[in-house]
Amino acid sequence: MVINIKFLTEKEREQIGFNYIMAKLQVITPYGKEEMKNVKPFKREEKEKVIKEYDYIELMRGSLEKDKELFYKILKILFKIKDIRNSVKKCKTGEILDEVELYEIKIFCLLSEELRTFIERLKIDIEDIKLKSVKSILDLLDPQKKRIATFHIYDEYSQRLKEIREKKREIERQIFLETEKEKIEKLKEKRLEIVVLEQQEELEVKKRISKELFSYISILEANIKAIGRFDFLMAKTKLSMEYGGIKPKINEDLEINFTNVINPQVSDILKAQGKKFTPISLKIKNGTTVITGANMGGKTVALKTITLNLLLGIMGFFVFAEEASFPIVDFIHFVSEDLQSVSRGLSSFGAEVIKLKEIIEDVKKGSGFIALDEIARGTNPEEGLYIVKAISKYLNSFPSITVLATHYDGVVEENMIHYQVVGLKNVDFEMLKQKISMNRSNSIEILQEYMDYNLERADSFYEVPKDALNICRILGLEEEVIKLAEKYYEKDVKTVKIGSKK
Repeated sequence: MVINIKFLTEKEREQIGFNYIMAKLQVITPYGKEEMKNVKPFKREEKEKVIKEYDYIELMRGSLEKDKELFYKILKILFKIKDIRNSVKKCKTGEILDEVELYEIKIFCLLSEELRTFIERLKIDIEDIKLKSVKSILDLLDPQKKRIATFHIYDEYSQRLKEIREKKREIERQIFLETEKEKIEKLKEKRLEIVVLEQQEELEVKKRISKELFSYISILEANIKAIGRFDFLMAKTKLSMEYGGIKPKINEDLEINFTNVINPQVSDILKAQGKKFTPISLKIKNGTTVITGANMGGKTVALKTITLNLLLGIMGFFVFAEEASFPIVDFIHFVSEDLQSVSRGLSSFGAEVIKLKEIIEDVKKGSGFIALDEIARGTNPEEGLYIVKAISKYLNSFPSITVLATHYDGVVEENMIHYQVVGLKNVDFEMLKQKISMNRSNSIEILQEYMDYNLERADSFYEVPKDALNICRILGLEEEVIKLAEKYYEKDVKTVKIGSKK
């Protein structure tokens, strides 16, 4: 996969589930795999192109749902298609193709003709996937016009070759009938001389065929491209059907709207555990949006889900939501724990600082999307809060969309959007505590079952729920520790109230 630093590093793509999606794409041909390998985000000036890509997937999906049997026939052909690009390259540079290479090109052309007929039957008006007729190439490689999957240097290519082979066959007949050893040896020597002549003439024929094929190179290359596009489009279509993908809308304004968006990788992991992914809905715009909630509250998953679907959308994929709209952005950054930087000798906080410097350079030059997951957790809590507040306030003044997940209180300012993970807000704690006390070995699983991962809009001064303290209480932490913690909470609340009066 080609790495574009402005649209996440390879590691970041892995983290959000992008590489998982790429692995799920059922691309069949070597040409489709090349299309997938070179997929990249569309630029802002390419808005019409990305919309057209959505239209193509929509057309393909409608056709696939209408005639599944025809698509199965197409799949069978795609599985048979081999890579002839090296042979095409040799032909372009004037090299002589051998019989195996000529055979592979003939097979490619036979399959191309079959595929062309089937694609025409789909009645999909997509110029990119229309194959050109290769009848002229087949006539060259199949002078007998039998259209069967074999190839050799046919007698029809050369009268001289035909005569040489007839002489060879006559000598072979004589060898078969002859009984005297000396005469057999002489006949064999004569046959060897004729074989040399046959090989020389075959080489001349291969030279001529290779030269004639050169004039059809553009047709072969066009069909290679069309097959790759068709294969990749079909893979994107099937993926959208598997996970309920929808056609998104492209905004002119810096606004992202997702309704019930999911992350397929996380969803599949939960499904394997008999659990269900909680879809995420949110509306955000340029400036800073803060997502608050305790650890275990699903903030990281929310960030990954938003980032993944935005990246897929601007790469021309359907997104995994009920409704979606977003702008084409100049860059995407996702900042989470960077183990690679840690392994190079930087602390996790040091790695974040390096990344934040890069982000600030980008926001000064363009409009993008930035996801920050619990930054500054690698330093002491008091300093961490100040740094998070500073970063969120600074980025809020730029024409980019920043989503910052944090468990810190007091980060959100009046002109910022604030989402809160519902968490354990609506849970009957006594009931939950009782349930866990009856099954201590599965306490974490029970807690996760009752955790509400939905996001709800909150005002700027909404106090972060004390889910961490509630979790300590439910899991049976020492009561004296709980009481001490409650006193500190009360002290902090009083301090905040006094500060707000000023």
